Amino acid sequence: MLRVLPLLLVVLAGTAGCGGSDAPSPADTGSDAPEAGDAITANDSGGGFTLAAGGETSLRLSSDYVWEEPVVEGAAVELSRVDYLQDPGFAEWLVRGVSPGSATISALGTPACVGEDGCPDEPLRFQVTITVSG
Repeated sequence: MLRVLPLLLVVLAGTAGCGGSDAPSPADTGSDAPEAGDAITANDSGGGFTLAAGGETSLRLSSDYVWEEPVVEGAAVELSRVDYLQDPGFAEWLVRGVSPGSATISALGTPACVGEDGCPDEPLRFQVTITVSG
């Protein structure tokens, strides 16, 4: 029985996030937003998303840039930094819908390759709007 329990816990943990009902969905902005269960990335900048109150998704910004801590304007969402023991190639924050309304998340990224040939000269500006539904 002891051998079955760890396997059962792994199976249950693997299915705990299934369903996707709390994942972001595109707002009526016409943007190419991530599908349910996808993380929001720098490619989504300028877009709008809908998140259920109590729902969560991830914001992942590439390690190709050194990102300032994202700023949230509005009380509809909260951000929590996700820390990793090993670099996954991106900085990540958990986005949680806390109350109906909208909030804007913005961040500024400086190219990580500063001083190298072919490195972009300008920082990258990121901004999305999250609408939290009741």
